[in-house]
Amino acid sequence: MPKIKKWLKKRHYQPTFSRKKIVATEQLPSAVAQFEVVAEQHLVPYDENLLERSRTQWQFGDWASLTQLERDSLQHHPDRAKLALLAAAGHLQQGNSSEARQFTRLAQDWGCSKKLISQILISGVHNSLGRASAVSGQGQRALAHFQCAIQAGAPKSEVRLLSAARVTQQLAQLGLPADSPQLQSNQQTGQNQPSHLTLQGDPSAC
Repeated sequence: MPKIKKWLKKRHYQPTFSRKKIVATEQLPSAVAQFEVVAEQHLVPYDENLLERSRTQWQFGDWASLTQLERDSLQHHPDRAKLALLAAAGHLQQGNSSEARQFTRLAQDWGCSKKLISQILISGVHNSLGRASAVSGQGQRALAHFQCAIQAGAPKSEVRLLSAARVTQQLAQLGLPADSPQLQSNQQTGQNQPSHLTLQGDPSAC
């Protein structure tokens, strides 16, 4: 036995398993911490109806409500990319260019496709042109732009039905009467209008 001890001292024996055990023990708290962070992200409560409600607000053109969407409240929402884009649309119509750019960038960073971003931005352009046409008394042109706004942003939706709701909301925001004879007759019939301003829901017209 004394000879074995003497031989071990010469070999400077160190048990290899002890180092591995120490390393594993040191890594354990870090792994647990990462797991807790991931679990916390999935446990953060969110409004399950927020996307549907925001989509409806966009369809009607309720821009003020869309601007109430905040980054912090969207951070952990599974549909945060689309919600950020809708918030950007609201800010654009309200004239908040800086906020619109920030939310558009957020939407892209969070995974929103360039195609969808382009659709919503083009829709916003048509809506702005529709509002400008309505203010200047060009009812036919206003209706055409409002319908194109819906067509561009939600091409698979009931365009004529939603555009009627959009018209009512936008005119109310502008302080214009919703029962304008020119707007009402054109909205109901869609007739006697130039082909490039048709209200028949033809995507090529937009």
